[in-house]
Amino acid sequence: MKVLSMAIPPLPVFIKAGKGVFRKGRKHFRRTYTVFDCIYVQSGTLYMREADIEYEVKAGEYILLIPGFEHGGYRNCTEDTSIYWFHFVLEGLFNCQETEHLSWSDLLNREETFTEPAKFTLQIPRCGSVQNKEMAERLLEDLVNGGDSVESKLQQPVRLYQFLLFLQKEALGIPSAAEKVSEQAVAYLRMHYHEDVKMTDMARHILYNVDYITRCMQKQMGISPLQYLNEIRLSEAKKRLVVTNDKIKVIAKDVGFMDEGYFSRLFRKKEGVSPLTYRRMVRREGM
Repeated sequence: MKVLSMAIPPLPVFIKAGKGVFRKGRKHFRRTYTVFDCIYVQSGTLYMREADIEYEVKAGEYILLIPGFEHGGYRNCTEDTSIYWFHFVLEGLFNCQETEHLSWSDLLNREETFTEPAKFTLQIPRCGSVQNKEMAERLLEDLVNGGDSVESKLQQPVRLYQFLLFLQKEALGIPSAAEKVSEQAVAYLRMHYHEDVKMTDMARHILYNVDYITRCMQKQMGISPLQYLNEIRLSEAKKRLVVTNDKIKVIAKDVGFMDEGYFSRLFRKKEGVSPLTYRRMVRREGM
């Protein structure tokens, strides 16, 4: 497999991230970047060519495109294809090479001392699939929708590194018990977010107690089940605020918030504006 090897430190430098849709019959445009371009396919299939090599990137798969090489679509999408993308640069040494086997032992190059940091080499496959699709998309959603405040922008490089570490772990590791529990909890919450979900219902469904599920999600994702549930609901609410004219209380109830006031407070805390102001801002920008 082709692997991107990057020396750490220094950490990769985040530039920009986003998400989009290639409609059926459209393809990715041709261009040459001076930065790394990572594309993750959420649904559908993206047909990409870099230099003279063609890649068919399906749902739950990604491709890391290298600076200096022209890339673009070689075939139109056969269905609507949703993607996440992000750009970054490496200020340290890196190379791309063929590797038959990846091992955790190859990552640590030098132990830390009292005056010098440890040195690592991340080895991430140039293209591949992820086992934990829910986790991948949550990390990417955080990277794309981190917010516009200075604090949020300062956190984006950390989110980038978290996603690259996630890809490294996916390439090397076997899912732990905590990862499996977290994945089950995430799947349940995504399926039932619009209902009056109780944590005890989730616990009964996946056969673990609430405290254990919470510890697993905190360890793996840095967030509790209730916080993750609210994130899903707020994300869905943002979509509906833009594409519908429904009243705020209707949207709140449709995404699982029984209390409109609570929904509005959470929304303002995360986005910095009220739901109604958010709707006006996004629609004005889209004009």
